[in-house]
Amino acid sequence: MGKPSLHLLIVEDEPAHVAAIQRAFEAEKTDIQIEVISTLQEFRQHSAEHPPDLALLDMNLSDGRAMEILSNPPEAGSFPIMVMTSYGNEQVAVEAIKAGALDYVVKSAEAFATMPRAVERAWREWKLLTERREAVAAQQRLIAQLEEALAKVKTLSGLLPICAACKKIRDDQGYWSQVESYIQDHTDARFTHSVCPECAKKYLEKVDQGAPDTP
Repeated sequence: MGKPSLHLLIVEDEPAHVAAIQRAFEAEKTDIQIEVISTLQEFRQHSAEHPPDLALLDMNLSDGRAMEILSNPPEAGSFPIMVMTSYGNEQVAVEAIKAGALDYVVKSAEAFATMPRAVERAWREWKLLTERREAVAAQQRLIAQLEEALAKVKTLSGLLPICAACKKIRDDQGYWSQVESYIQDHTDARFTHSVCPECAKKYLEKVDQGAPDTP
């Protein structure tokens, strides 16, 4: 048997509700691994040691409310959390979603029967959220790298007074410098010297004509 496609943790203190949810998954013949616990204390310990892929929590448990462990936004948490409640109160639903629940389910026979589809939908939504979060993080890292690179770059701008004859550049203090020296002082560029084909040709012509042996 292969690895389960999803590790689902159910936190519910009503055995009949747990049984109904488990029957729904069995009927769908899914390969989801399901674990069941009944308190928030167990949830905290279990999720710290063995984080699930997705958690399905009853809103009100014997030792507290699901709101206590939600993260807002949902993707700020280590895994998505769906909340269940026996009361179809719109205010409670809004409270749960604002607190960081990825989805909100009102307990009923129909809701239990369709729980596999609800879990699959929530899992797809979670993957989209995490992919977007990772893309944003990668973009921020790239921006930081570019800003760091730009901070190290020196640029030349404006008008540079340059001698039409010798090609020296006059700096802000009025001194004339070789182009190479000026650029090296004002940018991160460094020069290495060579001879271009045109100058090499002129040099060879001078040599052939008996001119001094200098390029």
